[in-house]
Amino acid sequence: MAVAKKEKSAVKKKTSEKGKQPKGKPTAAPTATTAKQRTVVTPWRDTVEFNTTYDWLFGKNSTSAHRRQALDGIRIWSLRRGNLCPAAVLATSVLVQAQLEDKEGNSKIQTTYASAFTRFYNFMSSIIQGHNMTSMYETAKELGLQSFIVDLRHLCAHGQELPPVEVLRNTSRHCLEWLRTYYWLPHRENMSNLDAGKLQRKDKLKFEKEVTNLLEIYDLTLECQVKGADKLKAISKLKSSGEFNKIRVYSSSKKAKTSTEILNAVVNDLNVFIKKESYAMKDLLDIYIKCLLKMPYFLGAGLKINDNEDAIIETTQGLFRLLAMQGFIENFFVSLVQLAENSNEEEEKRLGASYWASKMIETFGMLSRMKRMYKEELDLNDKLKPVDFSALNTNVQSKTLRSLLVHSGVDPSLTLIFGDNPKKARTWVFEREFIMQRVGPFSKYSAPILKGLLTLADPPFSQTQLADLSQLCDIRLQEYTVVEPMEEDSSSEEDYSLDYLEKLLAKAAENKNNNFSIAESSDLGIWKLEKDNDWSKCALGVLPWAD
Repeated sequence: MAVAKKEKSAVKKKTSEKGKQPKGKPTAAPTATTAKQRTVVTPWRDTVEFNTTYDWLFGKNSTSAHRRQALDGIRIWSLRRGNLCPAAVLATSVLVQAQLEDKEGNSKIQTTYASAFTRFYNFMSSIIQGHNMTSMYETAKELGLQSFIVDLRHLCAHGQELPPVEVLRNTSRHCLEWLRTYYWLPHRENMSNLDAGKLQRKDKLKFEKEVTNLLEIYDLTLECQVKGADKLKAISKLKSSGEFNKIRVYSSSKKAKTSTEILNAVVNDLNVFIKKESYAMKDLLDIYIKCLLKMPYFLGAGLKINDNEDAIIETTQGLFRLLAMQGFIENFFVSLVQLAENSNEEEEKRLGASYWASKMIETFGMLSRMKRMYKEELDLNDKLKPVDFSALNTNVQSKTLRSLLVHSGVDPSLTLIFGDNPKKARTWVFEREFIMQRVGPFSKYSAPILKGLLTLADPPFSQTQLADLSQLCDIRLQEYTVVEPMEEDSSSEEDYSLDYLEKLLAKAAENKNNNFSIAESSDLGIWKLEKDNDWSKCALGVLPWAD
């Protein structure tokens, strides 16, 4: 369980020769006003579990049964955190165990106490790691322990005779009281629970900050490039002083003189940075995609088209090629689709997401046709040179690839040109299930996406089905409803006709939790999200409904 704990400044406790420990305690009071908070992961579930164990160990009404319960709890803590379980907690357990055996009349209690006392000091000294006689005294001084503790530890570990039982018994009580004031009581007073669901790892925060900074420069420069501000002087007239200063500082560090060079530098930096984080991208991918969708000008660039769509496509080409090379192009596409379908998002964002998703669908169709043409050529001529479709992510392409691009039926100046991921080529088609999930949240924003996906279905729709589905999209887009009564189709064959899709739409409207809604998409398959209990607040080995 993660808890937020006030971090006290390091205060060396000065102990008198008489060994009055409580004198060091009041020094913690002044630090409370300037104390910072830090987040630590503890073996206990929450403050209630910690406080209960404290009461069992040190409470006025604590019994031997309570203390045994506390030891059982500490064993569970040790299992949860292993060697990261706090040394003071383990030191407490060995001393309490010895006291319990003393009460039961252990005949070898002297040896038990000596072993427990030695382990207690070893646990505590492990915090500072002293190795020789001098450093052990220094260690004890830094911890606030009296020097006789070190002497007694040496007698227990190396002496020919063990100290008397009464001495060990009294020292055990003294050390437990020291542990209470040194560790248990400050934690009891200063700890507070932290919602683990709101906790974000430091590496994620650092990653998000770095990516956000780079994409902010990209977005600002993209606007300048599209609006014709190529040089820094022109950029300074277009952007505010704060925004221009960010661009100027970055361009100076990269020795970039034009907006095109700045955009290329950002793409290169993103490529290098993501490669460094490749080992953790499984956890960081969502953050990366989220940062991409936060670029305001990029997302709405397609809505500001006059006669310069070719300039927008050419300028953003490098970013899409980067995503393709990284293998994240499909993730980005799905995020754009979900954004366009999300009724809670702003209209401009949904329109922008719809534009870019539609442009990507055009590219998917282009790639599918190119691969189909290449396969047909290969069937006729087995000596045809192999084609690497990932080369579309670069400006260096083979003659065969250029020929396929020319015959793919697209205008290269108005089409995003990107290819496969070098490590994993794929066929750019989508399962029918994915396409039919787009029916429920159908709107004017997602209509172009759904119509574009129809031709990329796997298995493919027939020409009749494509015509019917396209007609349905057009009808829905015009807010026209077909009111003709429909009979249930008992046929076992799939019939993706206009009538069939109308039934699906009616069913989606009646039941918000149907299989075609956004919330219950098939991303989780047969599984569903748990909403009754908050598992993020649940410690290892504890059920959320347990007391």
